[in-house]
Amino acid sequence: MKPSSRFKKRYISFSLSKEGAPPTMEEAKKIIHEHFLSFFGELGTSSLAFKLVKYDEKTGRGLLRCAREKTDEAIFCMACLKEWSGKSCRLEPVSTSGSAKRAERSKK
Repeated sequence: MKPSSRFKKRYISFSLSKEGAPPTMEEAKKIIHEHFLSFFGELGTSSLAFKLVKYDEKTGRGLLRCAREKTDEAIFCMACLKEWSGKSCRLEPVSTSGSAKRAERSKK
């Protein structure tokens, strides 16, 4: 595949907490996927092309990849998460970058 025909990526660093404590990796995947699915539906979620790249269970910080054209929608969706399974939950976007390395550096 030619580089010009691939989709452009953006990396969003975030902080996730469930009732004040960081959730496990499996919970984090489930929370993010279910929230994006309920917010956008299946078609919208697939157009985002999002993927959880990294997640640290100790700090609750991670890295999410999405399509460049949909970065604003992904950030808005992340900021709208208030609860999950009846428990208080926060997914706060920290910074955005075109490279994973730079996004990771800025999340400290």
